[in-house]
Amino acid sequence: MERMSERMQQVHTSLTDMMAFAYKANTMLSQDESLIQIMHDPDNYDPLHRKKVIESKMFGINNSFFFHQTELYFRFIDRKGHVYTSYAPNAQLTNDLAELQAWQDRLQVGARPYRWVADDWNDIKDSQGDKLLSLYTLLDDQLRGKYGLARISINIQEWFRSTLKDSPASRDLTIFTGEGESVLQNADTSFGPSNMDRMISAREKEGHYTDSKALTMVHYSYVEELDWYVVSQMPLSELQQEVQRLRLIVYLFLGVLVVVFVLVTFFLATRMTKPLNVLKRSMEEASDKKLNVKISVGTGATDEVRSLGESFNRMIDDVIELIDRLKQEERQKQVVRFQMLLFQMNPHFLLNTLNTVKWMARKEKQSAIAGICTSLGSILEACLNSDIELIALKEEIKLLRSYESIQVLRFREQFTMVYEAEEAVQYALVPKLSLQPLVENCIVHGFDASEGRGIIRVRAREEGNELVLEVADNGIGIEKAAARPGRRSGHGIGLSNLRERLQLLFKREGNLEIISGEQGTTVRIRLPLLIAAPYSEKGDSGHVDGFAGGR
Repeated sequence: MERMSERMQQVHTSLTDMMAFAYKANTMLSQDESLIQIMHDPDNYDPLHRKKVIESKMFGINNSFFFHQTELYFRFIDRKGHVYTSYAPNAQLTNDLAELQAWQDRLQVGARPYRWVADDWNDIKDSQGDKLLSLYTLLDDQLRGKYGLARISINIQEWFRSTLKDSPASRDLTIFTGEGESVLQNADTSFGPSNMDRMISAREKEGHYTDSKALTMVHYSYVEELDWYVVSQMPLSELQQEVQRLRLIVYLFLGVLVVVFVLVTFFLATRMTKPLNVLKRSMEEASDKKLNVKISVGTGATDEVRSLGESFNRMIDDVIELIDRLKQEERQKQVVRFQMLLFQMNPHFLLNTLNTVKWMARKEKQSAIAGICTSLGSILEACLNSDIELIALKEEIKLLRSYESIQVLRFREQFTMVYEAEEAVQYALVPKLSLQPLVENCIVHGFDASEGRGIIRVRAREEGNELVLEVADNGIGIEKAAARPGRRSGHGIGLSNLRERLQLLFKREGNLEIISGEQGTTVRIRLPLLIAAPYSEKGDSGHVDGFAGGR
């Protein structure tokens, strides 16, 4: 089917090109000034001279179409009826003024200044066929008016032979007019009048159908300029052979494609799996050799596999480093656990001793000593209870008040503490004994006895999802305290320990900030706001009397 379509396209294109060349040749000659002058006033020129000039013009036009396979045949009639041809006529040339007048009348009636004649008479000597395809046009000049008639002809037999030379299409090609008259038909073809009627009634420029009687596939194309139908026939057996041939080509192509695909897949799979097998064996050896293994995937591995091997090596290094770190931490935990056991040896003895001292002080009416024992017992019990790290803010302030009562007696009321805690954060969880080192830092380093009574403010408030704790004093500030003589080393251990505890408990959400000015210092702690309200308020005694060991 495709080959038949190519044949039809070849014939149609060749025919329309030949017609275009004829029309172009007519345009070129009708614009030649010397030819116009001769044909308009032929009597002003010698007959032999004008014949020679006009024939040379025709010859030059044919030479300009040298690469075209079919020759154009020119026949001109000037204004006086003289005839000029580019070929040898089969009869003597005579004055054809009547023919000129007849064509003038005929072309003036039509809508176009030219006309194609598909069955024009053949006056060419020794040429094939008895009909020509001719283009008739009046030669007209805007200044001089009409000065002649031009006929440019194509020998259909010659065109057909040169166009389809050595082509199978020449055996089954038929050309007929829109009126059903045959223009060109192979003697062996089975194409008949019924086929012509079918195509004419279809009124399509191009189409095809199957002739069940002749067992052929018919393909036709309509040439509108000439009112011609160009028809090509192909036997169905030949069409089936072509289908079988195409099917065989497709099967062969698919077979080759499958083989190539399998080979490429095998090659890629081998290239991929070989480094992966090396990686797998290395991973299996990692457990046997106690992680003492390194992977080398080789140069043939892909970037992904090489990256996987490098990642595995880094993972092994990280695992070894983590194991060493865990061993070191485990040893440190053993040391800390041992020290905690030493520190917790018989804590009840210490608490009972404090109770004894407290009751002796009360018996001797020493209320200050009894108060110190009670406060110290509360702090000591909180320190010994290592299982609890977070306590309510309310309990933390109780411990801070116990610490305050001891320090007031020590420093003879050189400072005053003010507590400003919002009711909503009373049960917010804070690290145990987190405020005590801040207050201690204010008492020990923040005040100068010569500058009057100091004030320490403890504030607690809610800011969004955070709990903000502040301990502020009106002391001499950090810079003056650092420059004071007799300052003991190690004063910042409490703050460092508190900062480390915040980091361990809350990671990046816990923050300790020191703000120092010319008058006083403020230490601000920011924690996540965690509210843990108790089931009841009973039993919240933090004094020595509530401890195990007697009353």
